[in-house]
Amino acid sequence: MTSRIALLGSLYFVLIGLGFMFVEIGLIQRISIYLGHPVYGMAIGLFGIILSTGLGSLCSYRLSLLTGLRLQLWACALGLYLVSLPYWFPVLIDQFATGGLLVRAAVSLTAIVPSGVLMGFGFPTGLEVVNAIDSRPTPWFWAVNGAAGVLAAGTAVLVSVHATISTTLWCGAACYLLLGPMRSTWRDSAAMSLKP
Repeated sequence: MTSRIALLGSLYFVLIGLGFMFVEIGLIQRISIYLGHPVYGMAIGLFGIILSTGLGSLCSYRLSLLTGLRLQLWACALGLYLVSLPYWFPVLIDQFATGGLLVRAAVSLTAIVPSGVLMGFGFPTGLEVVNAIDSRPTPWFWAVNGAAGVLAAGTAVLVSVHATISTTLWCGAACYLLLGPMRSTWRDSAAMSLKP
């Protein structure tokens, strides 16, 4: 495995680690305000994100992003969804502001589930590329991703406090939007390294 692929692979897993946690923290903070209690926000937010991300990961094995422009389309769709979320979600919240807890939980899941399903494609796609080239650095990429997630958790809270929750979501969107062109370069480098 070349140093170029190691570097690009590390960057990929850093971006999805940062992006995931920025989005998760931002969504939980957003719905905690709407649901009226941080416990509800954590319970519904974590449940929705973990379940929907798992579904996205499952779907990634049936719908590979490694052919054609799929990965670029995925990164663009996820990034644009996250960029637009702070604009349309408050409007939806206003429509159901007086609803009961179950209604408000369902409204919260309308923001969480699509983002979770789309984010679920990121990690398996990266592992698919890595394992096709050389499976030995897989533990390193797991560690890089985990470290990025831990770093992003605290950073996301600081961004929300000193800027806005919307800014936190936009930081997550930026991480995913960077995956499109960066991932294309990584795939090309991987293809070159596999040539006899």
